[in-house]
Amino acid sequence: MGRSREEQARLEGMAQALRIAKEKGIEGLEDEIRMRNITNLPCGVPQRALDECIGNIKNNVVDTFTVLVAYTLHHKFGYGKTRLGRFIEEFNFQADCLSEDYCTWDDLVNEMRSECGMEFKIRKNDRNVRI
Repeated sequence: MGRSREEQARLEGMAQALRIAKEKGIEGLEDEIRMRNITNLPCGVPQRALDECIGNIKNNVVDTFTVLVAYTLHHKFGYGKTRLGRFIEEFNFQADCLSEDYCTWDDLVNEMRSECGMEFKIRKNDRNVRI
C-alpha cells in the first residue's frame, strides 16, 4: 500500500530538514525555516535555485537603478558621457563592495550622516509576507 501524497511530502520535508541540520546546524535549519515562511517557497525548490533567482533580482535592481540615476544626472544636472561613465564605474564598484560584504548599508548611511549631514533610512521588509 502506497503512501499518500501528504505523507510523502512530510517525509521528504523531514529528510530535507535533517540534511540542513547536519550541514548547517540547528541555526541553519532555523534560518531555512524562517526564509521558507517569509517567501512561501516550497521545500522542493533548492537553495541554489533560490540563490540564482536572488542574484538575478539584485542584478536587475542595480541595472535599472543605474539607468534611472544616469538619466537623472544627464537630464537634470548636465552630466555627459565622460562623467556618466565615471559615475557608473564607481557605482558598480560600490555595489560590488556591498555584494562582497566589504561594507554594509549601515556603513554607507552612517558615512553620509557624518560627512554630509544627510539622514537616510532603508525600509526593511522583515515582516512575514502573506500571499
